[in-house]
Amino acid sequence: MELDRRNFLKGSLAIGSVAALGALAGCAAPQQAADDQKDGAEPQKSVPESFTDGKWIGTAMGHDDTLYVQVTVAGGDIAGVSVLRCDDTIGIGSTAAPMMAARILESKNLDVDTVTGATTTSMAVQTAVADAITNAGGDPKDYRLGTTTPSGGTAQTAEVDVVLMGAGTAGLVAATRLLEAGKSVILFEKQDIAGGSMPMTYSGVAAAESQLQTNYALGRADENPMYKKELMLGVMQKYLVAENDRFDGAMPYQTAMYSNSGQLVDWMHDMGIGFYSLGVNKAYGVTPYLAPGCYMGGCGYAKDFLVDRVGALGGQIVYATKVTELVQDADGRVTGLKAEGCDGSTWIVTAKAVCLTSGGFAANEEMLKEHYPDYAEFKFNCAPGSTGDGIELGQKAGGAIECMGRELGAFLSTTNQAGSNFEIAFLYQTTPGILVNASGKQFGNIMSDNHGVLGRALLDEANGGAFYYITDEAGRITTNKNELYAMDTYKCLEHRGDMVHYDSVEAAAEELGLPELAATLETHNAHALAGEEDEFGRSKLPYLDTHDGIWVISCIPTFYLTTGGLVIDTAGRVQNDAGEAIPGLYAAGDVCGSIEEKDGRPYAMGFDAALNYGYLMAETVKAEI
Repeated sequence: MELDRRNFLKGSLAIGSVAALGALAGCAAPQQAADDQKDGAEPQKSVPESFTDGKWIGTAMGHDDTLYVQVTVAGGDIAGVSVLRCDDTIGIGSTAAPMMAARILESKNLDVDTVTGATTTSMAVQTAVADAITNAGGDPKDYRLGTTTPSGGTAQTAEVDVVLMGAGTAGLVAATRLLEAGKSVILFEKQDIAGGSMPMTYSGVAAAESQLQTNYALGRADENPMYKKELMLGVMQKYLVAENDRFDGAMPYQTAMYSNSGQLVDWMHDMGIGFYSLGVNKAYGVTPYLAPGCYMGGCGYAKDFLVDRVGALGGQIVYATKVTELVQDADGRVTGLKAEGCDGSTWIVTAKAVCLTSGGFAANEEMLKEHYPDYAEFKFNCAPGSTGDGIELGQKAGGAIECMGRELGAFLSTTNQAGSNFEIAFLYQTTPGILVNASGKQFGNIMSDNHGVLGRALLDEANGGAFYYITDEAGRITTNKNELYAMDTYKCLEHRGDMVHYDSVEAAAEELGLPELAATLETHNAHALAGEEDEFGRSKLPYLDTHDGIWVISCIPTFYLTTGGLVIDTAGRVQNDAGEAIPGLYAAGDVCGSIEEKDGRPYAMGFDAALNYGYLMAETVKAEI
């Protein structure tokens, strides 16, 4: 189902790379942004009395920062809509914003469906276009035509070597490898954009014994665990939980991942995916980051690259289409699948292999209640497509599940005025400071076990369900641009109003209701000046200078994924309760849960697992079909 996107290139529309757009037709739930929202907007000097020809700018607050659009008015009507600037997540917001502009222009309707997978950015585009119409002297209500139900779908069939459910990290890697081997491949993605959780991650990639690292190191760091698989596995063994270790310390799943990691990285590098210079970033050892660096959009750029490569190699991604059933023959072999598109289209696909790469279930409240009841009441800051469809279909086909209900980690997100949770997972690295609870007290060492401490803190009612990160003027500066990590991702925090200045500690404590804050800061600074550990075992504490007041970021630990999933072997074959492979069925990524937890270690590196097991699964499929 290949859309002719030329029909959408009208007027003065600027929509960027066609390869990165995905499907322009979607079926999100109707979303209507307020006409009068002006968050982040620059003041307009004058507004015409009637809808006036010309180019008009509109603004709205996106997921990350102010989003700017240009609306061209000609003959008293909208003639062009373009996105001038979108700082939202690369690969999510950057993809969705031009898609929304195209939808609005084509239909002359602000009420078009939002792009599934990027609702916040989509609504920001709607609001910014309405703002531009207002600035031009028009009335946005004239372009509120209501939502329509997508239609025009047809019944389609396909016969391919491999069909994949989900175009996220594992799916894109596997599809690319299979297409390079000459296999015919089709992917079904229920969202309007590809990538799943991929664009949301921090971009660090394990690269043990890769040529990329070897070329950089020249033998200078051979004893660094990041360079040597055996050394890295030795580090991993220290984190095994005895009661969860089924393999007597052998760690077969992590061994498979790190044994493959070097060739995975070299494959990505050789095909042209960018990596941030290993020699510049000293803060994270010698783990290479996808360019341009930590939390700087590298995973989103890599996603766009793989989407483009899948198409260039002859593969097909069918967007806005949900897989509804796996097809099995009389012997139990999985021989294909059925899918339904938002426009009413239906698909029946026959394949030699079916691969489940559809993600976890952090966005499925019912599955959370069943498998993670302790976490069911909390909002997960996850990819909206993580609804567990692949797990449920895998179970219906006979697949077993494992590792459910274990402790989940969390990372910090802002509680911001825009209504979205902007991740600040690395704030404790970029911004010297302390994290306090609802009374202003510290509660743990986030430097030693960041995700674990944060997850437990949110569950602990004694913390009051509210959290604040406290820093000083130096911290404000490094938040805007951190030289050690070469990050400027958090520069929007001050602009958005998430990072607020208070003239004194006492003023902050009074306004925010933090009675213990002054004592907490006094104790912290005493330890810092003495050069000693604090009561939580933190060392090398930063002294927080409060003579010019303090800066406060209101934040909340957010859970972000589920770590239980389908049982697979280390080659990506889905297994039943008896440990037998289900013929024709394979899986990789979060649909399988945490690779580390399968070995008995708490979850750690989901992005690496999805990359490597997508690769390993593809190698298995290539050999078996």
